[in-house]
Amino acid sequence: MAKQAKIEEIQYMRGFAFLAVVLQHAIGHYAYLPEAGLQDGVMLAVFLIAAKFAVPLFIFITGLVLFYNYKEDIAYGAFVWKRCKDIVLPYAVWSIVYALIFGGDHLELWKETKQIALYLFTGTACYHLWYVAMVIQLYFLFPLIQKALLRIRRSCKPWQLAVGFGLLTIGYVLLTGQVSVIGNAAEMLHISVLSSLFTEYADRNALYFYLYFLMGAVVGLNVEGWKRRIMNWKASFIFIYVFISGLLLYKITASFQTKSGLVIQYNDTLLVQPFMALFLIFSVIAMSIISVIIQQSAGQWIKRMLTFLGHYSYSAYLAHALMLTAATYIADSLFPDWNVSVRTIIAFVLCTLLSVGLAVLLSRFRIGRLLSGVPAPRKPAM
Repeated sequence: MAKQAKIEEIQYMRGFAFLAVVLQHAIGHYAYLPEAGLQDGVMLAVFLIAAKFAVPLFIFITGLVLFYNYKEDIAYGAFVWKRCKDIVLPYAVWSIVYALIFGGDHLELWKETKQIALYLFTGTACYHLWYVAMVIQLYFLFPLIQKALLRIRRSCKPWQLAVGFGLLTIGYVLLTGQVSVIGNAAEMLHISVLSSLFTEYADRNALYFYLYFLMGAVVGLNVEGWKRRIMNWKASFIFIYVFISGLLLYKITASFQTKSGLVIQYNDTLLVQPFMALFLIFSVIAMSIISVIIQQSAGQWIKRMLTFLGHYSYSAYLAHALMLTAATYIADSLFPDWNVSVRTIIAFVLCTLLSVGLAVLLSRFRIGRLLSGVPAPRKPAM
């Protein structure tokens, strides 16, 4: 297979998504503190809405890269083996690290190999690892999905493909409103493993994120066409994105007033629900537009910074929950009397620097790259 040209916007989007994840989790630490007031709740809601694209964008990138690089028949064994080395092994290592640090009795952990296996299969060793457990499903299913989609693409006309994708989009939005119904049905069936995937682990079931992967697939099969279309309609897409963001902010702030008084909560931003599905679809498009604009117009230092972040994003993602613990401790120790919103931003910046710094440090050692998911050092441009 001929080597594909590099898509620079991919690294920018990875950098954006990593920063957004860190910001979300910093907000999650501070938003519910007793000293958080209404002004903090509103400010953090704005930050959260701005960052909520992270997971869908990561999934979108996964689909884009896979379908861009693999347009012919795939050797399933070789494909899965490579992903086990690049994705699963670092995930397994970090799962064990988090289990040892946050799992309580270390001795019991090592005795209970069943518990370790559960951590690995469910992504429950730490709160952010659910995403990796979910995306691994997509990697393992990709060769089958790719074969089916390429066959459909060859046998259908463009208008039929467009209608089909539109129906899948509508179906996805409707699906996100039926998660509890599907979960109740799955629980009644009592099917080993499968029932759990639709009940207690439904939030990491790849079925409930399929649309973002398919969006990436569509783009990966026609990158230049995608760029051309979103840039031709960029004003409309950005307007819709901003409009829906405003509606979401209204919903969030309205939910603060409860019968028991002011309660800061962000339940309306949970990923798998119909309104959020609409918002996230347009947020992925908006981030794609911004990435293309950066590639076309931004200064070299911005491009280098985002490329740098994107290069180390997976390793930094795996490490960031541990680094956030350190970052919030530093922020709270140095600025105990500062307001919640400011401490959130301080912790976000510190966590970003610590996570990327650790990723860079690990990249200096072969075993570090292997076990942490750090890519091989980048070769200088010729």
